Amino acid sequence: MRCDCAPRGDFSMSRLGCVLVAGLIAVAGCDVAPAAILGGTFAATGGDTQARYFHKASTLPNGRVMVTGGMRLQVSPPSLISLSSVSFYNPGSGTFSNSFAPIGGGPAVTVSLAVARSSHTQTGLVDGRVLICGGYTNANGTNPGTPTASVEIFDPQTGVMSAGAVMSSARAGHTATRLGDGRVVVAGGATWQIFDPSTNSWSAELALHRARMDHTATLLADGRVLVAGGSGAGPNTIEILDAGTGAGFLSGATLAIGVDDLRAATLDDGRVLIVGGQNLATGDTIGDTYLYDVGSDTLTPAPAPPNRAAGLADHEVISFGRYVFVFGGEQQVSNTDTELNYAALFDRASATWTWSSTSMSQAHDDFALTLLQDGRLLLVGGGLSIFGVEFPTAGVDVFTPDVVVAGDLNGDGFVNALDVAPMVTALTKPSAVTARQLAAADVNENGAANGADVQPFVGLVGGP
Repeated sequence: MRCDCAPRGDFSMSRLGCVLVAGLIAVAGCDVAPAAILGGTFAATGGDTQARYFHKASTLPNGRVMVTGGMRLQVSPPSLISLSSVSFYNPGSGTFSNSFAPIGGGPAVTVSLAVARSSHTQTGLVDGRVLICGGYTNANGTNPGTPTASVEIFDPQTGVMSAGAVMSSARAGHTATRLGDGRVVVAGGATWQIFDPSTNSWSAELALHRARMDHTATLLADGRVLVAGGSGAGPNTIEILDAGTGAGFLSGATLAIGVDDLRAATLDDGRVLIVGGQNLATGDTIGDTYLYDVGSDTLTPAPAPPNRAAGLADHEVISFGRYVFVFGGEQQVSNTDTELNYAALFDRASATWTWSSTSMSQAHDDFALTLLQDGRLLLVGGGLSIFGVEFPTAGVDVFTPDVVVAGDLNGDGFVNALDVAPMVTALTKPSAVTARQLAAADVNENGAANGADVQPFVGLVGGP
């Protein structure tokens, strides 16, 4: 894949959005300067049209964000209510609407789900459509409802939501992982299936080694899918699903504690960072963090997220190559829940957490996270504690990563000869430069500014 961004050499900060999307995600073959991340900032934006939690969101080809389903809380009489509501976020105006203008033209339409659902999956397909699978429906009282096998597909070209081929089994709290070839692996309960968007059909059901739900799934560098944890028969187990062969491999590595509501993300070196979860034996959240190496099938303990002694669960994570951000979630200690206004950043190069924050505009638990086309992140709704009760909210935060363009030590927006002098200072007298300049001097992104950065820096400024 090639990125039509700024070339190496004069690197304009007007290209920052491209750096965020391409440089941070480390797309192979993208000819842009690499970037370091120092953290980021939150800003509240326009609220969703519906307070909700256990919903999903994804970014459409036109840059809008589609938010679907979830649950609301009816106050009188107290009851959970499944939602069919669909809203759309406009990053340009920072506002939500129930109206959507089809990309292919025509009048704006109001979109809704045919089946009200929560704890479903929502997956953007390669052709721009959105696959919505399963979830709980018919919530009532304190019961989130019953799992459904129903599937809906939204086409942003026409603005039409239509029924898709149903799954072989009803699922909720499952996962959906898009493969490099465009197919989608859906896993949960005792089985997994593969959706083929070219035929709009499902494979036969394939058996999981351990039945599970509320687990985590992430795409590996080799195209397989790692599935870990979850309530069921193997809350401390890891298995690898191979859509090419239809086979699964049960790892010999196991988590120290069986958990659900954990999260995982793949790093640029192929390892997987696994974070947190809820101890199924005690109900308490944990901060256990691991690095899983698929090649050696080993788990290595990593530092727990900072300032989270009681751990976290129901958080969301996103990988930017060398880095993984963790957002929101909850902690539970002795049956007391606390929704979290929390974020942290893990750096693979140092194998440590390098930044944390509690500066969201509100806590976000059981919320939706999606990457915008300009590289910012959108956190939509989720639960917030009010008088000890978790209420769904319509509150939204936009997160902007704090990016350092590698090689731009003088901060003028370009990588050129003017950066040579501060680069020399950074390498010879690091105490005389700022932390930001040291990050910019780490051109090869190995976590340290040293002699190994000289040659790649010369390449950036256009030298031989």
